[in-house]
Amino acid sequence: MGTLTADCPRLDSHCPHKLATSCRLTSTPNCCACADERPHSLTYRVYIDGVGFVQRGTRWQSYCWFCKEFWTNRLAATDPPLETSQTRIPEVPDQTEFLARWFEFHQGYRIVKNADGEEQRIAVLGEELKEVSPGFLPRTLDEMRRRVSNTAQRPANRFRRRRLTSEDARPNEPLQSIEDALDELLELSSDDEPDTEVDTSPTTGPAHSDSQHTENQSGEQVVSAADREFAANVGQIIAGATRIFGTREEIDRDDYVSPITTMYSRAYNAYYARNNAQSRPEVTEPIRPDAEPPVEGQTTTMNIAELDGTSDSGANTPTDPPPTTRAPPTFFPPRPPTTYIASSSASEDALASAAEIRMSLEQLSEELMLIREATEAVTGAQYAEALRLGLVPCQELNMDKQDRPPPLDDDDMTRKLACSVCYCQLADVALLPCGHMVLCEWCADTMIPVKHSHVPMRPSKCPVCRKIVKQRFRIRM
Repeated sequence: MGTLTADCPRLDSHCPHKLATSCRLTSTPNCCACADERPHSLTYRVYIDGVGFVQRGTRWQSYCWFCKEFWTNRLAATDPPLETSQTRIPEVPDQTEFLARWFEFHQGYRIVKNADGEEQRIAVLGEELKEVSPGFLPRTLDEMRRRVSNTAQRPANRFRRRRLTSEDARPNEPLQSIEDALDELLELSSDDEPDTEVDTSPTTGPAHSDSQHTENQSGEQVVSAADREFAANVGQIIAGATRIFGTREEIDRDDYVSPITTMYSRAYNAYYARNNAQSRPEVTEPIRPDAEPPVEGQTTTMNIAELDGTSDSGANTPTDPPPTTRAPPTFFPPRPPTTYIASSSASEDALASAAEIRMSLEQLSEELMLIREATEAVTGAQYAEALRLGLVPCQELNMDKQDRPPPLDDDDMTRKLACSVCYCQLADVALLPCGHMVLCEWCADTMIPVKHSHVPMRPSKCPVCRKIVKQRFRIRM
């Protein structure tokens, strides 16, 4: 990619970047950056396939190809580096020095003033601008001999920029890390405690005291009010975590249980108990105010025997034992009225269970029928596939074994083959895919002309069924 405006003259109406960028805006003397009237922003919208519009673009991404390449290369060659959000194209970064140097290569000379004030022109020779990408300076003859690559890291392409106002407002001191703040917090807490040890080391004189005093002053300068406040906040956070999870000694113990584990265990136990309560059926019997417990165990035995007799009364099977094995009759005392109520409720339960069993049997029979039909369909499909693959020998038809209808009469076998259009010629042209043979040769050439002997030249329809004709063939009789 080279500079296409190398041979173009510089006009007064051109903006400073017009020739250096090789801008493709031919209808305006300004380049894309100078013609851009959008307000400056930290981010710009760009469309990404599969994601949509996102705020990840740059201001010069919508410029022409050459302007986009120019500003990308100039931002890469800026010293010190500049973030995309800090740029204000075309003012920041400032390209005055770069453009002045570029126009020296464009015009082919440099004007130098001597000590006596006389101007002198010095020739500037280097690489042709048509071979240089926008945003880079041409290489000199010496650099071309040494084969120096023309990239953003080349010293001739890098120009130092002025510091921004936002950068000047930043503090020169680096930000304090959390580890340093914690160390200072521990030192402050240790300073507040009373000293129990007495320093017995001998002093070396005023030099030692002065150095110690200087170190104390430097330490006090480092620990500012903001740093102490930050350290206090960190201490509060650590204290809160200690209250929740326990101290380091408690965490290191083998029987330590995290409060998060306890919370999840409690929630899981509640969930498990609720599921068990829902899955376990509730058996409740209505309490009747007039119901009384049976008098003896024999009453319950008799009720069960009556239920058995009631449920088996509909069947024609003998249930009584033979006279030889029949037990002697047992006499029971008179039952209270509540016994009939219990027997009737038990019989209703037995009938309900019988109805449920009948319904389940009907459902099973329907499912078996569906399974049988599906099995037959699968078997038929497998047999057809085997026939297609030749795994099963197909039954050969002969003259004695034919699946054909009875013979037709002469009247039924007589058909008129007159053309459906002219009614005066024999219809001998068949149309596909419908299969109608209703046209003679001459009517077919008029209505459905073909190329390559059977393919229609234009879309045509059958005169009988009005379907699209894809092919036509002549039938010879």
